[in-house]
Amino acid sequence: MSAPVEILSRLLWLRDTATLPDKALADQLGMDPKALATLVRSHPERFNESLVFPLSAEERQRIPVAPILAFTEAGAALLTGLLPDKEPALLALLPAFAEARHVMTAQAELSARLAILEQQFEVILKALQGDEEGDAHAEHPIGFVPVDLPRGLKT
Repeated sequence: MSAPVEILSRLLWLRDTATLPDKALADQLGMDPKALATLVRSHPERFNESLVFPLSAEERQRIPVAPILAFTEAGAALLTGLLPDKEPALLALLPAFAEARHVMTAQAELSARLAILEQQFEVILKALQGDEEGDAHAEHPIGFVPVDLPRGLKT
């Protein structure tokens, strides 16, 4: 099942995980972001910082409209127990997180393959540059006719 593009486009990659900003999650649930933040703060035992976290100053600078909180997949899923009437909307978000994870894994694999190809290319390039240098210093470049050939074979 493919996740809706509007959800995927709102996911952020923060702290090596896909996260959904509090405003995007609140919009998806038809809630006020402040009410969502209050709900999270009122259940600290349920939402530890690995599941729902505030953005650091550095993260806020990188993101144009920085959210107050970022929800991981597990953090969003934990809301189902607290908001049973919003369960269908929350469950609709989970495929987007899974798809984001798949995209990031595929991107990491492609990046690793590209790094290997770049290394191989550098080796080939060095070998070719080495051959060019060797040709310049060769005793008999291609097309050289030695002086000691019989008279009729010289051109």
